[in-house]
Amino acid sequence: MKIGIIGLGLIGGTIAKSLKERHHISAYDINKAALDYAEENQIIHKGYHDIKEFLKNNNLIYLCLYPKEIKDFLEQNKDLIINDTVFIEISGVKTSIIKEVETLGSTKFDLIYTHPIAGREFSGVSYSDSKIFSKANYLIITYERNKKENVILAENLANEMGFGKITHVSPQFHDDIIAYTSQLTHVISMALVNSFDEENVDLLNFTGDSYRDLTRIANINMFLWHQLLTMNKEALVKRIEAFEAELSKIKHALIDEDFIQTTMCLAKSEHLHKRYMKGNNK
Repeated sequence: MKIGIIGLGLIGGTIAKSLKERHHISAYDINKAALDYAEENQIIHKGYHDIKEFLKNNNLIYLCLYPKEIKDFLEQNKDLIINDTVFIEISGVKTSIIKEVETLGSTKFDLIYTHPIAGREFSGVSYSDSKIFSKANYLIITYERNKKENVILAENLANEMGFGKITHVSPQFHDDIIAYTSQLTHVISMALVNSFDEENVDLLNFTGDSYRDLTRIANINMFLWHQLLTMNKEALVKRIEAFEAELSKIKHALIDEDFIQTTMCLAKSEHLHKRYMKGNNK
């Protein structure tokens, strides 16, 4: 099958690496260096510098753009898109993107909304690695305008890429749960790093696995994550407020030297963590 990729970053490059043994993979990116790197390292079979030629030669395309760029790209290139082209987008926010795309009205393409829950703290095609997808979770958004056969195709390709569990969810549920499991964790990591600003202390002499694990994702693509956080701000703010409430409980239990409240917080987190991890391993 001929598969095109628009946007050769970490995820676009990883999709290419994961599918190139079974399919002919081509790509388009405004970054010439990324295309050249992908061709030279045999990540893709062909790179396109002309979007018209790329769209003419691909009718199944992974749309690996920043969230704010998706609607603009489709609108700007609507006259170049071949009838019945299937786009599969992979961003980390859904409700706001769907609303934006719907303003385009009737379209001659089918856009499948998905989310591979996988990544690294580094960006760029040079960091792409098919192992990123191995046994990872993949979400497909339930959307009434999609053709069933195209949703099945997206699911089959996710299986080919090595994802472990594929789940179909509504846009609203996606945004709420990702606000908790992904966006809030990044916010916490950023806040933790930003809460210590003492230049004359070498933290490397005082850190262990706990600090490294919690702060790894603070090394963040600020341009991408600014869009993800702001485009999902309602769900995220709700999750931040719930986190603040729990943090406040712990803080006041410590201030009051309340042994019972402190141990209750510890016991609750242990119980819930075990329950969540047991559920994930079913």
